[in-house]
Amino acid sequence: MELKLQKADHEYYETICFDPFPCETMRENIVPDSCGDIARIVDTTGIVCLTGRELTGDGRFCASGSVEASVLYIPEKEEGLHSLHFQIPFQCYGEGRGDDSCENLEIRGELRSIDTRVLNPRKVLTRANLVLYPTLCRHVSLSVCTGVAEAAAENIQLLREQKQTRVAAGVREKEFTFAEELPLSPGRGGAEEILSTRVDIRGADSKLIGSKLVVKGFLAASVLYRESGGRLGLLQQELPFSQILEGSGFEEDCESEASYRLLSLDCRIGSESAPDDACTLTLSVSLCTRVTIWKQLEVDFIADLYSTAAAVTCQMDALELGEDSQQSVRRQNVRELLETGAAVRSVIDTEISCGGARLEGEEWKIPLWARCLYVDENDALGSVRREFTAAIPAELESGGWECEAKAACRGDIIANITPEGIELRFPVECEISTSRRRRCLCVSGGEVEDDSQERGPMPSLILRKPGEGETLWEIAKQYRATREGILSVNELTDESQITPDRLLLIPRAR
Repeated sequence: MELKLQKADHEYYETICFDPFPCETMRENIVPDSCGDIARIVDTTGIVCLTGRELTGDGRFCASGSVEASVLYIPEKEEGLHSLHFQIPFQCYGEGRGDDSCENLEIRGELRSIDTRVLNPRKVLTRANLVLYPTLCRHVSLSVCTGVAEAAAENIQLLREQKQTRVAAGVREKEFTFAEELPLSPGRGGAEEILSTRVDIRGADSKLIGSKLVVKGFLAASVLYRESGGRLGLLQQELPFSQILEGSGFEEDCESEASYRLLSLDCRIGSESAPDDACTLTLSVSLCTRVTIWKQLEVDFIADLYSTAAAVTCQMDALELGEDSQQSVRRQNVRELLETGAAVRSVIDTEISCGGARLEGEEWKIPLWARCLYVDENDALGSVRREFTAAIPAELESGGWECEAKAACRGDIIANITPEGIELRFPVECEISTSRRRRCLCVSGGEVEDDSQERGPMPSLILRKPGEGETLWEIAKQYRATREGILSVNELTDESQITPDRLLLIPRAR
């Protein structure tokens, strides 16, 4: 006879990080008629704007967008540094997994390298290499047995367990745009040309307040420009922003975590009220914020059962849950020398980019890209780039940890001029998420066997010692007794009082 069991249903999401996939894109660009011929390329900068992401019908990831490129060059027969601005579109595919339960695709884009070569004085070829990191949410419908129907509960003994796990309750997204007017330093000349613009998006806070999700962050903007006299200026400023998203359907004790993706970026000279004001820059940015809401899920289930009146055959299922979830931050100060090959007189601009962190042995390995724009001893502009790796101790306990980490340069970049080149000092922060995946067995069904056949004579009392590692539950199940009955007849109040050398009196059920 089938044993009727009570069940509890749990709905949540699991986040799945897939292997990153590369993307290469390039574009030929013509120098506008208003600009002079190119004499020398000084540097090329770029920033990734990822506007499209899709999980295709065959299970692949599709990412599309553009690299906003700025080519810094010295023109023939003209003074000063000039710039070409253009977009390099891309669309690329990565191998995914065909799974109808997967949704909420997110792809983070990382610019690995960008360079430009001159095809002729009026044409350039720019090539960009990207790495794309896809993440999916998989919907999970978990049904576990928690008890026995009242009609069948008599004589049934249950071993219940409770596990707590941190799971994603849902995801919310919102696109938004904001513009900010940035005044230039007083006492300097106004901007004649914007040479390059980059931004670093930093989340500061994310909270669920009532039915609303409130996110806050900073946009660290860096604008390189040329003044009317040819002198170069660098404007760096942190711009705060905040947004409100719909958060209904979640409990207030849920945690939330926000990430941001750049959709578009534009910087121009002038303001809304004074378009010709060369002492003001207007920065316009479009972002998409993605907020993952986390909750602590308590899962109660039957780990085992038996009957004191009849034999029971149980069907068991494996239950895997993440436990001991922890979030931590590791900070490391990095020092690296960029050799220039020529004596440096001054440093104009520095940039540090961090790639995806990977765990190797007992360390997090973080790929880093450094770039410096400088003036040498001959008053010539030059740039230097270098790729290297930083190592941060993982400090993990042993035993089956699942780990993820994101790294970023958070803080000031100090550039010191040395005889060999430029020594950079900067901090790297690594945000680490860890959890332990545990597998346990739970009862998914049961059959009560027919005990109508006569059984031979059986003793009503048994005297025995516990075996090594044997639990009171296992002893009671073996003899169709109850734990409470064994404790009572042996005048014990708790299982911890049972020692390996103690004889236990076990009353059998009649």
